[in-house]
Amino acid sequence: MMFLVDLPRFLTRYFPTFMGGIFATLASLACAIPLMMDFYFSAASLGEQATWSVLGGMAITLVVVHCNFMVVRGRPQWVWGLVGVLVLCLLGVLPTIEDRPHKVIYTLAVLFPLLGLLLLNSKRHREMRSKLVDIRHQREALKSALKARRKPR
Repeated sequence: MMFLVDLPRFLTRYFPTFMGGIFATLASLACAIPLMMDFYFSAASLGEQATWSVLGGMAITLVVVHCNFMVVRGRPQWVWGLVGVLVLCLLGVLPTIEDRPHKVIYTLAVLFPLLGLLLLNSKRHREMRSKLVDIRHQREALKSALKARRKPR
């Protein structure tokens, strides 16, 4: 079986878009979590807010990492987990305008989820997911061919 993937060309074409989506998601988390904790849990102490911010940020970061790992493994439906995180960040930050947050942080907290959604919906990201599915099919065919070549004992 011949693999039809030239790794340097593949990475040159798709890696910036893939990493841009990851960084936009993580940056939107970094901007959204403090704004949302201050707005929605203003009655909590600063220590409690910090603790829950860190724990929540770690949990959501694990979700983002797992979703991206599954996309790389050729499972494009996991991109919906990333979309969910970005939409959650965007919709969670929008009402915080009432609290008059810092303008730059608020603008970035709105901009990064929109940028992440734009990157995930871009033609290049969709092409990459399609090629990763093809690579997964080639990998599965190779596994089954190797399994069939082994002699049963």
